[in-house]
Amino acid sequence: MPAILQSLRQELREKFPDAHQDRATESRTLVSTLPDFPKGALSELSPAGPSSSLCLVLAQLLAPKKSKIQDPGSPEIALIDGRDAFDPASYGTEACSRLLWIRCHHAAESLRCADLLLHDGNLPLLTLDLQLNPLRELQDIPTASWYRLRNLARQSGCTLLAFTPRPLIPAAALQLTFPSAFDLKDLERHGNLVEGQRSESRRSGTI
Repeated sequence: MPAILQSLRQELREKFPDAHQDRATESRTLVSTLPDFPKGALSELSPAGPSSSLCLVLAQLLAPKKSKIQDPGSPEIALIDGRDAFDPASYGTEACSRLLWIRCHHAAESLRCADLLLHDGNLPLLTLDLQLNPLRELQDIPTASWYRLRNLARQSGCTLLAFTPRPLIPAAALQLTFPSAFDLKDLERHGNLVEGQRSESRRSGTI
């Protein structure tokens, strides 16, 4: 396994050399626009039922920031796709140019990738999408693994967002539940659909 991780790290450095330069001030600008998600912490986002809410959250995270100078060669967000279900065509070329997409097929594999990227510490925002992974897979994840990711996020200063089918991460500094669902009528609405979501949150005593 160490050899595989080292090979992945080398591939990332070769494909995205700019992402491994010292760009701390510039790269942290993205996270500063997300006050609800604490930096250097693990947050969990879950739908209360079948919903498109978390897809909209991801769409907003990928939306270009007008105040930021765009560098199409450097990713700013990592999506660890726990079930290889992400559809780039739904988000557009410009949005995906800011994304490092890691395709996984199992929850354990996804957590190892999150561990690696948090150790690397060069991307300010990591999203771990486990919504479609079987609940049994997620329940088999040792509690210590979540606390390890929490500690790595704290050490690196990265914001780690975990999308899960229901709240299940004891180490989450912030847990958000999105109870609303959307239908075709919502496509005609203008403005920020995410802000229109009714969300329930719980913060742990320590971050």
